[in-house]
Amino acid sequence: RELSFLNTGLKLILIDERVLVEGKEKEEIFLSEGGLAEFVQYLDESKPPLIQTPIHVIGKKDNVEVEVALQYNTSYSENLHSYVNNINTRDGGTHVSGFKRAINRVFTKYGEDQGMFKKLKFKIAGEDFREGLTAVVSVKVPEPQFKGQTKGELGNSEVTAIVSQCVGEAIGDYLEENPKDAKRIVEKVIIAATARHAARQARDLVQRKNVLT
Repeated sequence: RELSFLNTGLKLILIDERVLVEGKEKEEIFLSEGGLAEFVQYLDESKPPLIQTPIHVIGKKDNVEVEVALQYNTSYSENLHSYVNNINTRDGGTHVSGFKRAINRVFTKYGEDQGMFKKLKFKIAGEDFREGLTAVVSVKVPEPQFKGQTKGELGNSEVTAIVSQCVGEAIGDYLEENPKDAKRIVEKVIIAATARHAARQARDLVQRKNVLT
């Protein structure tokens, strides 16, 4: 299923010859026409969406292919999956860094341009932009350089800027074309930042009291 999402239009057929169902081997067919957008919807099927359809990014630069899909939901957790040449990079890497950089930059600019951050007396953190975010970041790199033996982290430095540019441009266009969705997302970011700031203040207060006693 994962490979079918990562390779749009590729039909994968699994046959379990050990199991007979009505005289035939058990067969499963995996085929995705929606690619990563469909993958994100699959991952988010139990969570109420904040926006109706995922933001789907497809780009290519310097022979590096970039495909990203992201969806905001009403939860408070971040769910980020990343891949390089169909390999699951569990520890992230430069492609994930580029994605996070784009998210932070574009949503910060949009919120500031719209005057939505004026009343805040503290800075928005990167984690605030990713609360309630489900995303899949996939890149095809001609000569990938992995860190460690498990290939769990991509090390190609040039990929950061490529992913950041592709994702940033696509999200910027999306926000301009979908102002209602953009407002919902930024409002959720503000709520996340406010809650984080309040929790930090409460923690600092408790620590000071313990020091005094």
